[in-house]
Amino acid sequence: MIIGTAGHVDHGKTALIKALTGVDADRFIEEKERGVSIDIGFAPFILNDGRIAGVIDVPGHERFIHNMLAGIGGIDLVLLVIDAQEGIMPQTREHLDILELLQIKKGIVVITKRDLVDGEWLEMVVEEVREFLAPTFLAEAPIIPVSSVTGEGLEQLRETINALGETLPERDDKAPLYMPLDRVFSISGFGTVVTGTLLAGTVKVGQIVEVLPPGRELRVRGIQVHGGMVEKASAGQRVAVNIPGLERGELGRGSVMAAPGYCRLTRFCDARLRLLPGARPLGNLAPVHFYLGTSRVTARLLLLEGDELAPGTEGFVQCRLDRPLVARRGDRFIIRSYSPMVTIGGGIILDDQAPRHRRFRPEVLARLEELEQEDPRPFVLQKLRAAGGASLAELSQLTQLGTEQLRDMLEAAIQEGDAARLGELYVAGEMRAAWEQQIKERLAAYHREKPLLPGMPKSLLGGFLPRKMMGRPYDALLDQLKQQGLVTIKGEIVALEEFSPRPAPGQEEKLRQLLDLLEQAALNPLPVREIWTQLGLRKEEGEMLLDYLLWQGLAVKVGEDLLLHKDAVDRCLEVLREHFRSNRSVTLGQYRDLLQSSRKSAQLILEYFDGCKYTRRVGDERIPLKFPGL
Repeated sequence: MIIGTAGHVDHGKTALIKALTGVDADRFIEEKERGVSIDIGFAPFILNDGRIAGVIDVPGHERFIHNMLAGIGGIDLVLLVIDAQEGIMPQTREHLDILELLQIKKGIVVITKRDLVDGEWLEMVVEEVREFLAPTFLAEAPIIPVSSVTGEGLEQLRETINALGETLPERDDKAPLYMPLDRVFSISGFGTVVTGTLLAGTVKVGQIVEVLPPGRELRVRGIQVHGGMVEKASAGQRVAVNIPGLERGELGRGSVMAAPGYCRLTRFCDARLRLLPGARPLGNLAPVHFYLGTSRVTARLLLLEGDELAPGTEGFVQCRLDRPLVARRGDRFIIRSYSPMVTIGGGIILDDQAPRHRRFRPEVLARLEELEQEDPRPFVLQKLRAAGGASLAELSQLTQLGTEQLRDMLEAAIQEGDAARLGELYVAGEMRAAWEQQIKERLAAYHREKPLLPGMPKSLLGGFLPRKMMGRPYDALLDQLKQQGLVTIKGEIVALEEFSPRPAPGQEEKLRQLLDLLEQAALNPLPVREIWTQLGLRKEEGEMLLDYLLWQGLAVKVGEDLLLHKDAVDRCLEVLREHFRSNRSVTLGQYRDLLQSSRKSAQLILEYFDGCKYTRRVGDERIPLKFPGL
């Protein structure tokens, strides 16, 4: 569990954390001298069951809101700290706006400096706070007055933290590793150390991780959790990781440590944006300061639905960032006006790898409305469509979802017809249906054009498919169509199930003439082009007739330009079989004499038998291999 503070400057956040944990979260001399936090600090809080929760103390001064935002995004429980003497102050309001925009769900209101006010004043402050929080997520939150000096109320606060901690959902430690970095420093003899809140997954010593930016893979040398060396850290912990091999200047706050290949840098994100009621209207492409995770960049927001976003309203936007950062679908972000720098709104990332859009496009808005659903399946299916199919590992990278979650989701989608699996690739259901229809139409057209051919070559049939579909996915698609009773597959030839080659009445006579010609030629047939001339056939028609005879097994092509009648090939085979019954091998000359043919014909026939694995050439001789009838 990660606990974070929020509240106005000098309201006692750091003193409260020290009283609860014994740790001074101010790290810098300047902070200690001035008594004002300027950056996020950290401390461990021991829960009743012995687990250690991480505490993030954030600065309250308006000048350091950017540091506050770097620490507050990954928390599970917030302590909203309000000074009993001062009550609600400007940064109390701004911090609360930020918490609401980030959709923090659980919190405790802590009234500090209880020892400096009397009971009547405290009662008035509690009433003011309850009224102030009524329209917010903290409307029913416990309000606990405490004194960090006397210790009054601290035990009640500890018990309340423990009780609320038991109601929090567990973070997913089986998901791919994801940790935004909030500190980077070097230790002599160890190299670079990074710290952050581990939001998902686990990290182990010796594990390969990727850091973006700069986008390099490195091996983890050591891990600390709250100052203690560990072999493994899990989601929901504050972690320091030693990753030597990076120079400190190569990365900084805003970088992300993740499972290799899991995250990608982006400069275009589609999002739903909400503008705070007290903000000024936001114009199209107005520059803003954009905060996501621990990152801070400048962005221009393309308003997809109008020329202006009014205060207190929401709309779809495309965030165009001035430099790339890592984002994930579902991440919450904050925007602050360019000048003066005040928080004006925030929202949720719907697509972290969005193409550039034009405004007022109904299809774009419809797509984003689909992505707004809590169910991630529409997002997954959109990525499948855009990719033209993807393996589980590829889809995990595209969606930043774990493979186990994706597998379960896709299996359910397959049952409902929204997705299909083809070999190792998953595709959208309508895409698979479109491919099936195209295959049926292409085969039907081929059969009409070439009714004597047994079917269409697989390589020609699948020419319209994306390149990644060729190979096993294509074979899987054809096999599914075969199982459905739609096609037949014989070797490399595919045909519609109901199709059978049938010569037209006028073609039957031409087929008989062609067979007679081959039979008369025996082992000395005419070249193919002369056959067409002698029979008065066009080349295309003759080749189609010949393919039909080959498919029927009535003719055999033993060479590029040598066609034999089936009976002639059978005789050649019988002659060689008789020879092998009393001889271990045959030479080309011997076989020519046995056939009483030309040397060229004998050579082509032997090479044909080699290709059939009937014989094998050894030097100048052939020996039987898988010779039929021996």
